Amino acid sequence: MAYDNVRDDFLACSEGRAPSRMPVFALANEFHQRQAGVTYREARLDVAKAVACQVEGVGRYDEDWAIVFPDDYIEFEPLGMPMRDSEDHPTMPLAYLPFDRKTFGRLRIPDATTEMRLPIHLEMLRRLKQRLGGRVLVMGRVAAPFTAIALVYGIEELMVGMLAEPELIHDNLRFLIDHQVAFGKAQLEAGADLLWLGDCCASSKFCSLDMCCRFAFPAAAEVAAALKASGALVIYHTGDASPGYLARQAQLPVHAVNVGEGYRLADVRKAVGPGMCLMGNFNPILLRDGSPDEVAQSAAEMVRENLPAGRYIFNTGESVMCNAPAANVAAMFDAVQRVARKEES
Repeated sequence: MAYDNVRDDFLACSEGRAPSRMPVFALANEFHQRQAGVTYREARLDVAKAVACQVEGVGRYDEDWAIVFPDDYIEFEPLGMPMRDSEDHPTMPLAYLPFDRKTFGRLRIPDATTEMRLPIHLEMLRRLKQRLGGRVLVMGRVAAPFTAIALVYGIEELMVGMLAEPELIHDNLRFLIDHQVAFGKAQLEAGADLLWLGDCCASSKFCSLDMCCRFAFPAAAEVAAALKASGALVIYHTGDASPGYLARQAQLPVHAVNVGEGYRLADVRKAVGPGMCLMGNFNPILLRDGSPDEVAQSAAEMVRENLPAGRYIFNTGESVMCNAPAANVAAMFDAVQRVARKEES
């Protein structure tokens, strides 16, 4: 399990140098929880169980990262959001905050070491780092400011606000840049190596490219640049596979862009150009519904097609579904590791 050069190899892939071996990732944290019998509530509150199931999963499949990502609302609860606490589902808001000047005037950056679930999140990162050392990249997460507005106020307020109250959107983006940088730095201090900068609302599914360029990408760039300056490896993810959107994302100051499903990654690369490390694109629906042979064949083909071009790291496009068969997940990892190491030898 794992190896000493994983950080150097991640950077090599990001910078277009030949790695000693390609890191192999998958967004499998919820799958690992299900396999270990850990509930969603335990995954966000029970440090020992949450850490143990990720360590077990990483060891079983020889993954090169370990993820702490219980839900999207950890850093926003302290802003005053009422949350639903469910045993068997991710925590979700009971209500969003009102999108108005009064609410904005009350916003403040919480203390990640003391407030609500934030210290639990940091302790999970700390213990993962203690268990796995530098032989696995420990991944934390930060919502990009544009998507953070939707998480705090609701997607409708974000979409309407860009047209009706753009100044209030920009003011919130400014606050959330500082908020997310502070949260990201706290995770780095706790032991995170890599930060997942999630921005699902900045995709072709939700927003025009013009609006993304006006509101989303500049804010994400500020967060990414500040976290990179603090030593973080940063991956940007919208879940998109649209070449036009990804070409603009490739201009962000991040180490890699994780690509959703829907296009062949080789075709995306033609639009994006050779300057950005691309990840993702492997389809979790195939992982759930295909046979082990189909999964292995598809994963092997993806690596053979993309690894020779450089600036490539294997990952799933979105999360591995909880009900994906373990045999399929094993087939994916086995095929990727076998083909990648053959290609690199």
